[in-house]
Amino acid sequence: MATSSRPATVTIKKPYIIQGRKEKTGREAKVLFLSILAGGGIFFLFVCALLGLLFLNLFTEGQTGSEVEQWEVAEGFPQVAQKYLPIYQAAAKKYGVPWHILAAIHKVETNFGQDLSVSSVGAKGHTQFMDKTWVGWSYPGGTALGDLPDSVDITNPSLIAKYGGYGVDGNGDGKADPYDPVDAIYATANYLAANHSQGEDWFGRKGPIWRYNHDYENYVLKVKRYADSFAHPVLTAGGTGISTGQFVWPVPGGRITSPFGMRFHPVKKVYTYHEGLDIANRAGSPILASDGGVVAESREASGYGWMLVIDHGNGFRTLYAHMYPEDVKVRVGQKVSKGQVIALVGSNGWSTGPHLHFEVRKNGQLIDPSLVVKQ
Repeated sequence: MATSSRPATVTIKKPYIIQGRKEKTGREAKVLFLSILAGGGIFFLFVCALLGLLFLNLFTEGQTGSEVEQWEVAEGFPQVAQKYLPIYQAAAKKYGVPWHILAAIHKVETNFGQDLSVSSVGAKGHTQFMDKTWVGWSYPGGTALGDLPDSVDITNPSLIAKYGGYGVDGNGDGKADPYDPVDAIYATANYLAANHSQGEDWFGRKGPIWRYNHDYENYVLKVKRYADSFAHPVLTAGGTGISTGQFVWPVPGGRITSPFGMRFHPVKKVYTYHEGLDIANRAGSPILASDGGVVAESREASGYGWMLVIDHGNGFRTLYAHMYPEDVKVRVGQKVSKGQVIALVGSNGWSTGPHLHFEVRKNGQLIDPSLVVKQ
């Protein structure tokens, strides 16, 4: 900024008294007053911002992932995996990854650590990491798939920090060892969390589990089946809070091809009790959640092909069957709203054509869906 040598003109006005003391002139007093006012405003904004941060921290403390969900251990959770359960849950809490997904990956990769052999491409440890994924892909050298010479100490946390790897010293012993179950499970949680976006389906194509292993049909869906069998979402006694108690037709434009009750089975060729409605529509048509609730099951089920179960609270559950797993749009534990697309019509399992098999239960007892759902 340019300056001038010309002296400033000063106007002298009668002084005034503040708190019994002679002070500045009138113009200077105005400047002082405005400065105090501005300073007070800045201080007020600073206090508000600080309180806001404290409030945010109070209500988000311990939530490091994109979602915070509660899961209870299923009755069929393998006995051999019980000793790892606290590790899955601790890693899940730290990184915001559902614990049963970590358990499922541990199962698929090494059968809960019972087979720790190095893979054909060099993946190693409890959850089968490549060296350069563990220590960081910016580390020089190694194979195209990420295998490094044995002389490289990939367990060195400083090396991992330098090259940006996913390896973690989960138990704080100074080493990040893929053969240590704590370190391996924490590293898997770290990797999944880093590759997951808010609201993204963990099991989606191009999702975080697919990034862990790019074989969607034989890896991602296998992990999904195990994960769904290992845990159930925690449901409150009063329902989910999003159920309306009124059910909508689950296949817009679909027509009933087989009613509830006794019928001649089109595949078995015998008379059997049909536990729901068959609603036909073209393959790929949307299937809607008949009411709001929580997805309680999503799994392969023999003649049903792939099936979903939604818990609506107040004793009501609905079942949807014959979808293909890749056409399922929701996951176990997810809250869904009435009318939300949850899957697409398929012909998986015992089926003679694309349709939805739809069941309704009240307190565990089958009821005719036609009594509560109108076409």
